[in-house]
This record gives sequence, C-alpha cells and structure tokens, in this order.
Amino acid sequence: MKIDLHVHTKERSACGRASEIEQIQTAIDAGLDAIAFTDHERLAPAKRLAQLNEIYAPFRIFNGVEININSEHILVFGIRDSNLERMDWRYPELHAFVREHGGLLVLAHPFRFHPELRLDIEHFPPDAVEAYSTSTPLEAAERILNLAARLDIPTMSNSDSHATHTLGKHYNILDRSPADISELIEIIRKGQFTKSMP
Repeated sequence: MKIDLHVHTKERSACGRASEIEQIQTAIDAGLDAIAFTDHERLAPAKRLAQLNEIYAPFRIFNGVEININSEHILVFGIRDSNLERMDWRYPELHAFVREHGGLLVLAHPFRFHPELRLDIEHFPPDAVEAYSTSTPLEAAERILNLAARLDIPTMSNSDSHATHTLGKHYNILDRSPADISELIEIIRKGQFTKSMP
C-alpha cells in the first residue's frame, strides 16, 4: 500500500488550498492507495470520513491531526478526541496523552523553522520522524536520519501537501495493507514500510 500520512485540506486548514475531494482524486491519479488528513488542530468529522471512504473505496482515507508546539509540528494518529484540537499543549503532556490512548506520534518536518529542535524528544521520543517532505529542506535529511538512528525510530516520507501539485511525490510503501488505524499504527511503529526518496 502506498500511503501519504500528511495531507491538508482547505475545509479545516487555513493554509490549505485544495479541498478534500481534490486531494483524494489527485492522490488516486498519482497512484497512491491511501492518505491521511492531518489538518492543523482540526480532526475530520467521523461521519464525513466514513462517507469519503465509502465513496472512494478501495482507496483509504485515515484521520490524524497536526499539532503546533513551540513552532515544532507533531502528527497524531489513532485518537478521536476533541482535546487534540487544543492550542495549548505542552509536549510532555501531549506525549503522555497519546501514549495513554494508544495513538501514534510522528515528528513532522524537523529543522524546517529552526536549526535546533524545540522539543525534548530525547526523553519523550516520537514513534517516527519525517525525513522527506515538500516542507523539509533537503540539507536537513542527514541530520534527521542521524536523529532517527539515535532514537531508534523509523523515518517517513510524507508530502505535507496543502495543494494538489505536491501530492504523489512523497509516500510510504507499507509491507501490508492495514485493516484499520490500529494496524496502521503498528506497521509504522515497527518500521514495516519503505519510503519514497526525493
């Protein structure tokens, strides 16, 4: 399964320039099998997600959220809780919340805004980190790969797409097709996938 786990929509992200349907159709046309909506501090409504999955099956649409803490961005998957839409998270608190609820934490495009990370990932490591995306400077890739090796976590390739022209360039190829979000989380945690390269 080819999946991009970092996609925005104009329905829920102020910076999004493409609709849910435009992003889904572009992903299908690009040969992807699944995407995850990860809008800024906004979860896609469960009813809408179920409707889209029914319309576009066998293509899959998963739900996540992108949370901004200290100008660092964290993707969270596997939890449907309105608390994730808060704007006042501290990273240790978010880390504990996601662990308690069995979710997945992915550090998105590190070193994009600052030369050093502003999160204590040594004591509170994420489950994975984006090494490649349209928002990750290529010169940061080696630092990210070294960081992931030190933390012993997998690296991912996701688009961080806000518009259709950036979809299909970054994705991950899962070793198997997950039955649900819980299995997807397990696959990512265990690094049972390969990533596209820029």
